[in-house]
Amino acid sequence: MSTLTELAQHIAKLYPLKDKCAGKRYRVVGELAGMTELEEINGEPRYIQTLSLQDKQRWDMVV
Repeated sequence: MSTLTELAQHIAKLYPLKDKCAGKRYRVVGELAGMTELEEINGEPRYIQTLSLQDKQRWDMVV
């Protein structure tokens, strides 16, 4: 059985993006026409401009 630390490491690998303002984790699903589709841990989609991912004050790449 996995420990909580191991579980947290697996989540970080699966959902490497963290929105610092909202405190939510996402994974990149796809990119098209300057937009990036993200998926939250609970499966909810989110669409953002691809260039906004470069904002280090807002986004943190965990992996």
